This record gives sequence, structure tokens and C-alpha cells, in this order.
Amino acid sequence: AKYTQRGDKVSKEFFDEVTHEVSTASMKYALLSMSCQTQISFDIAKVTDFEDASAPFILYNSTRLTSVNNKFEALVSSGRVSALPDISEIDWSLCDNDLEWQLLVEFILAFPMLIKAAACPDMPKPPTTPEFGCHKICDFLNLFARGLSSFYGPRGVRILPKKDQVDIPQEQEKAMHARVYLCKAFKQVIDNGL
Repeated sequence: AKYTQRGDKVSKEFFDEVTHEVSTASMKYALLSMSCQTQISFDIAKVTDFEDASAPFILYNSTRLTSVNNKFEALVSSGRVSALPDISEIDWSLCDNDLEWQLLVEFILAFPMLIKAAACPDMPKPPTTPEFGCHKICDFLNLFARGLSSFYGPRGVRILPKKDQVDIPQEQEKAMHARVYLCKAFKQVIDNGL
């Protein structure tokens, strides 16, 4: 219904494919989000919640990041903005919102250590078995997706120019380039986590 309201045409095959992917991801997330020492209780409403702590919620935020990149590429194709320069030329000081830096430090930079801790736990003394931490990755992705929702929210950071904005000052374009690179990094972490 939402696609029809926007004028998009979605085939039954595409709809079925997306539904299958989201439901499969929901089941996997529900299973992996529990510690291996926790009894699993399955709640279909929670597993399919688009608002919090579910695969659809994380996938939705990943899709938003893809949308930002696609819109940026459309702006480049139309000639309204220049293409991304090499990352070494980015002025990161133009990312002037605390939330940008918080997401970078708490999620982008922390991700490799989380993976190591989840996949290679300290070996306890026998007869105790090690506790692998797939659930920690799920918790991390959920917290990250919550942060991204704030990043995009109504009071969040403007990444791209407004649709009706005619002129894009050079300083705004440079800040946009930095933020598009951040969005690419955010997307990469979500993809790797999934």
C-alpha cells in the first residue's frame, strides 16, 4: 500500500522476495540475539517490530543509509554537487555535531574489538565452557540503529541539501562529503555485523 501511495510499482515476485528476506532475517536475529545460555522464547510481535531490537529495525536503518548514498549520487549525476574527493582530502572538522562523533567512536571504532570479543572469548578454567557472544553483536547493532535513528531524526544532522535549495555553498558541500563518507562507514559496519 505504501508503495502504491508513492506511485511505485512493486511486482508480486519482488514483494514476496523482500518479505522472505525480512522474515528470514527476523528469525536469525531472534535466535542469535539470545545468549547461548538463555532459554529462547519466541514473540512474533517483537521479532517483526520495525521500531526497536529486531532485524527489520536494523535493516530499515541500513536501507536509509543506502538511500542517502543513492540521493548523493543522483546529486552528483545532475551536476548539483561534485563527486566525493579522496578520503584523505576530507575536512573532518566540518562534522560538527556531537552525535556524529559519538557514533564514530562508540560504533565504528569499537566494532573490530566487539567482533574479537564475541568470536574469541577468554577461555575459562574447565569444566566451564567459553561463552561466545553472537548476542553481543545483535545488541550492538540494535544500539547502533537507535543512534542512527537519532542521527537522521527531525532534530538530527542534515546530510544532503534540501530539495528546494538552489545554491550549495562550498563549505556545505565539503561537510556533505564528510557526512556521506560517515554514512558509508555506518553502512559498512551494519553490513559486516549482519
